[in-house]
Amino acid sequence: MKRLRYKRVVIVSVGFCLIVMILLYMFFHRNRFYEYEGKIDTYVATYRQDNKLYTFDLKGFQKDEKMYLSLNDMYNMVLILDKNTKVYVDEQKHTLTYQMSEGNYLFDYGQNKIVYNNECIELKDENEYIYISHKNYYINVSFIEKTVLKNDKKIKFKNKNAIIQ
Repeated sequence: MKRLRYKRVVIVSVGFCLIVMILLYMFFHRNRFYEYEGKIDTYVATYRQDNKLYTFDLKGFQKDEKMYLSLNDMYNMVLILDKNTKVYVDEQKHTLTYQMSEGNYLFDYGQNKIVYNNECIELKDENEYIYISHKNYYINVSFIEKTVLKNDKKIKFKNKNAIIQ
């Protein structure tokens, strides 16, 4: 009889530990979304390449003296840089992916990280986030320059214009 109770206690204890571990895993791996509710401005972006001047609209906002731009609108710029670019949004995995010739850029807005060329930037470690507003995904300009533009080009703002050099 004592042997049977001992086995029951062990089985219940192991089951309880498994349930607690699963709940802890789910808690620490949950997705966090940051929504922006403020005013979003539209900028006229200009970019010069091969003696051609490209212009397109670019949505963005300023928060805490940092500029955030729409990854959805940056597709126009990325398409100029690489004609084979494709953009995928997977709402189930909470990711936006730029698929370019030289590699993929994965913007995980659920976990707030950027994965590219086998590197990972944890935005929350730098107190930065990917914001969502009206089905657009916004990220700090410095990360766009660092990842997609590969520190070759800078985005400068004057009035309501964004100049990509």
